[in-house]
Amino acid sequence: MALLPEEGHHLEVERISVGEQIFLSNGRGQLFRGLYLGKRDGKHWVEIEVQVREERPSFAISVWQAFLHSPSRLDWLVEKLTEIGVSKIGFFPAQRSLISEVSCQRVERWRKIALSACKQSSRLTFPEIELIENWDAFLALLERSSGVVLLTDPSASKTLWDIFPEIPGETVWSLVIGPEGDLTEEEKRTVFSLSQARGVRLLSKILRSETAAIFGASVLVSFLDGAYANSD
Repeated sequence: MALLPEEGHHLEVERISVGEQIFLSNGRGQLFRGLYLGKRDGKHWVEIEVQVREERPSFAISVWQAFLHSPSRLDWLVEKLTEIGVSKIGFFPAQRSLISEVSCQRVERWRKIALSACKQSSRLTFPEIELIENWDAFLALLERSSGVVLLTDPSASKTLWDIFPEIPGETVWSLVIGPEGDLTEEEKRTVFSLSQARGVRLLSKILRSETAAIFGASVLVSFLDGAYANSD
């Protein structure tokens, strides 16, 4: 098989020689051992020898972040959520978002950042990166989603530690984070109108949007990973 240009460039940087063994992931949880055949017709070729490992996530966490003003903060968020182990990273416009749209080039950049973070953390299942164009489409997506939808809200009465015991065995979670200035009360009401939606207070302190996303996702992953590890 021929490698993508950026992967071929990585082999050149690492000075991989013809005949050396390398490891490749398909992004769907499988790791393969292959043999580097060299460069031909401008492409780097690898012969897949055997599957050596498979990763099967026991839970799914989606983090939905409203558009933020700073692109670098969103880049950082994609990197860290990928390292943590989030299944899907989505972005949507909200009424108080300081930008109304994100370019296709930025989304492609996020996918490359996620790929790099997967390599860094030895993650075999690549996260989905999804961009929602408007609020109505985002609400419809949440309505169709399975599992629990958690909307971060500083005024909520319950924390994650309150909610976990109420829904034992749940494996699908969505975490919704507002923009700078938070979601409007009307936006919150529309989310809370969904049967699977619950409000959650992350801390007694007010967190920046991207910090809230990282904190909430980290707690979710830690709890679920520990719960399933203990059940085994």
